[in-house]
Amino acid sequence: MRLSEITKKLEKAFPKNMAESWDNVGLLIGEKNKDVKKIQISLDATDRVIEEAVKNKADLIITHHPLIFSPLKAINDSTLLGKKIMKLIKNDIALYSMHTNLDSAENGLNRYIAEIIGAKESKIIAENHLDIYKLSVYVPKENYQEIIKKVRETGVSLEGYDDVSYSTECLERYRRSGEDNVYTVNNIKVEVIGEKGKMFQLLNEIKKIHPYREMAYEIFSVENRYIAGGVGRVFSLENPIPFREYVDLIKEKLSIENLRIVAGNEERTVKKVAVVNGSGMSFFKKIKKLGVDVFITGDIKYHEALDAAEEGLDLIDLGHYESEHFFNRLVIRELGEVDDIETYIMNEKPIFKYR
Repeated sequence: MRLSEITKKLEKAFPKNMAESWDNVGLLIGEKNKDVKKIQISLDATDRVIEEAVKNKADLIITHHPLIFSPLKAINDSTLLGKKIMKLIKNDIALYSMHTNLDSAENGLNRYIAEIIGAKESKIIAENHLDIYKLSVYVPKENYQEIIKKVRETGVSLEGYDDVSYSTECLERYRRSGEDNVYTVNNIKVEVIGEKGKMFQLLNEIKKIHPYREMAYEIFSVENRYIAGGVGRVFSLENPIPFREYVDLIKEKLSIENLRIVAGNEERTVKKVAVVNGSGMSFFKKIKKLGVDVFITGDIKYHEALDAAEEGLDLIDLGHYESEHFFNRLVIRELGEVDDIETYIMNEKPIFKYR
């Protein structure tokens, strides 16, 4: 299967435009039309991870954390990053990353963790909204089906519906400069609404096939608000549970041996929970307003923990690795059974050790 087909499947579930502005997701290294027969799924692109891919003759590594975050001024063997990139290119191994877009997707990692630790239903903590545009194109009747075909090929999708368009018959009137005659043409107005990038892509594709040199069209931003996932999940437990017991339940469900906890009120009964995988304390103020009993995340700093304790909020620090290493389950779920493609998982052990 071509790499472009694989990434298309993944990006339907975890669209790249859902990533945070500081993030770097998608195909970071490789040729999009490369033939892929073996995929390695790894949390991070460490040197050991890349060596394993070389040894197993993998064609593609899919990671959660991007190897490249910032613009590069040079790629050479004087830096660890440069060595990794060169090794991947030399061995013809593509690298594709899904980070905050996988976290925030409707069926992404935040929701997955919430369900494991007791959520029957959950709400997004910080919603992401798509930039929505509307495109209207006027086309002669005989060219209508060609335009609709372009809508399908561009892959316009919104709120679970694909290839939605609206058509209205209309009469075009015009007069050439310097002439008195008025001409009329029976047209169809085709209207499509969708995310900004797709609308401009569709516009460019339609221009290639439209019969008129000067095509009549309108494209503009609209106020329609569509949720495209978001960071974190908040939920209520069906059966409230004492804090100490909930800690033990999380350790069991997530197969974590040790947890760091901040007990603002260790005697409380847990009813309402918020979770943000990875590093989520930047959402602390928003989470306080939600009235939760426990906030579950990773990478909690000392002063953040101190503030939470004084506010009477219980914290559970899963650890960054421990809250994300099973992202591979989501990747495998979305890829499904693909003929002639082998997938396997290779993760380093957690970087932090407990003695």
